[in-house]
Amino acid sequence: MFLIDFQDSELCISLGLSLQYLRVSVVCWLAAMCHHLYATVASLPRRDDPPTYMKYSLFAWGTPLISLVAAALLQSHESHNFWDVVDLTPFNCWFLGATATVYAYGLPVVLLLVISGYYLVKAAIVSRYTCSMQLEIKQREKMKRRRALQLMLFLKVSLIVGVVAGCGVASRVWKIPFLWAVFCTGHSLQGSAVALSVACNCRVLKVYARKSHKHPEHQVRIFIESFVSSN
Repeated sequence: MFLIDFQDSELCISLGLSLQYLRVSVVCWLAAMCHHLYATVASLPRRDDPPTYMKYSLFAWGTPLISLVAAALLQSHESHNFWDVVDLTPFNCWFLGATATVYAYGLPVVLLLVISGYYLVKAAIVSRYTCSMQLEIKQREKMKRRRALQLMLFLKVSLIVGVVAGCGVASRVWKIPFLWAVFCTGHSLQGSAVALSVACNCRVLKVYARKSHKHPEHQVRIFIESFVSSN
């Protein structure tokens, strides 16, 4: 996509709208997961029922449609010709016009990240009180560590998504090549960074590390036993 020169204006506009919808939906899902974390910590009733998941799905997939319509209207008003892509091709049609990017993408992302942070703060406060109510010290410390890991994971993901989105909006508005390069790199590595954060949070890497340390010893022991038996 970095090397494609979009001569078809319809393809360029469609790509810009599609990518904007997907980016906003990612942040919507993040806000929904932060709300679910708060509901889990606060032990709200019916938090895991199928209707609740349907509500999250409607919110995460439906809300970006509002920003998509707003982006189309702003793009048409900004360029006076909806299919004019002269200003979009330098950015590989990844973004729409500056006005549509700021008001239909940047502001919704900021609002959704604020909502996510609000629920994370509420979850941290509720978690502190619920952990203090545990009488057993071991159980209390275990619960504290588990909640802290969960909150830190969501905080890391929010920061990663927020920084990448901020670099994208800034590079589109101010047209700074360095910020554009940072956004392209961050956008490419965003999924890997989130996956690595989840793996570290779940201590998956430690499990594989223990297995890798045990595996050579096991192979040496088998080799020695086979050598002794053969002699």
